[in-house]
Amino acid sequence: QINALWLKSPDGPAKQLTMKQTPLTVNLVGLTDQNAALLIDDATIEAGSYEWLSMDVNAEFDGVMDSYVLTDVGGQEELRVPSGRVRLVSGFDVGASEAVELLFDWDLRTGLVDPPGQPGFMLKPAFRVIDVQEFGVLRGTIAIGTIVALDDPNGCAADDADLDVGNVAYVFAGANVTPDDADGADPEPVATVPVAHNAAGDYVYRTLLEPGTYTIAFTCQAANDDPETNQTGTPDEIRFLAPVTREVEADTPVVVDF
Repeated sequence: QINALWLKSPDGPAKQLTMKQTPLTVNLVGLTDQNAALLIDDATIEAGSYEWLSMDVNAEFDGVMDSYVLTDVGGQEELRVPSGRVRLVSGFDVGASEAVELLFDWDLRTGLVDPPGQPGFMLKPAFRVIDVQEFGVLRGTIAIGTIVALDDPNGCAADDADLDVGNVAYVFAGANVTPDDADGADPEPVATVPVAHNAAGDYVYRTLLEPGTYTIAFTCQAANDDPETNQTGTPDEIRFLAPVTREVEADTPVVVDF
C-alpha cells in the first residue's frame, strides 16, 4: 500500500508529489509493464537535476493488513518494508518542456524475503527504474524440448514433475557473464523474468530493458533460488542453459530463444 511519493532536487527540500489515489494498493504479482498501476498522472515539475525519488509504504508488523502476502496455501501474512520508505532513483535530469515517464519494476524473486524466526515477510527495494521514453524489449520462447527433456541434465522434467514451476530467464548486465543465483553478490541479475504459457501453449517471456549489453540465461530451477543464500556448491545449486549475449537498443525488440 503506497502512501506518498517524494521528489528531491539539489536546491531544496524534498517535495511531495500528488498521487492519483492515496493510499494506493497495488498487486505486485499481477502487474507488468503492459498493465502497470498509474501512481502519478500529469504532475508538473521544474526542469533540472533531481537527486532521488522516494516512496512511502504502509508496511509495518502492527497487525494491520495494509501491505500483505497471500501464500499458496491460502494464508495471509503481514509485509514489512524496512523504514517504511524506499528510495527509487539515484538521480535523473529533466529538460525544459520534456515529458518524463518512469516505470518501477519490483523483482519479487530477489526482493521478497521470509526472515527466519520473524513474523511475516519483508520486502527489500529490489527494483529497476526504467525510462519508458527510451527502452528496448527482450522476449523469447523456451522450446518444449528444453522443458521436457529427460536425458538432458538441464532438462526441467528431470527436476520437477510440474513443468510450469521454476522456469525463469535471468538477465545480467554486461557481455559473457557467467550466470549465478540471486544471492546479494555479483553477478546479480538486473531482472528475473518468469517464463509462462501463452494463449498458444508456448513457454514465453518478455521484459523491458534500458539500452545496453546483457547476458541472458534460462533455468527451470529458479524455485530453489533463495535471495538470502548462495546456492553455489550446495545441493540446490541452480543450473543454467548456455547464456546468450545480446545488445539491446531503444525501440527495438530483441529475441532470445532457448
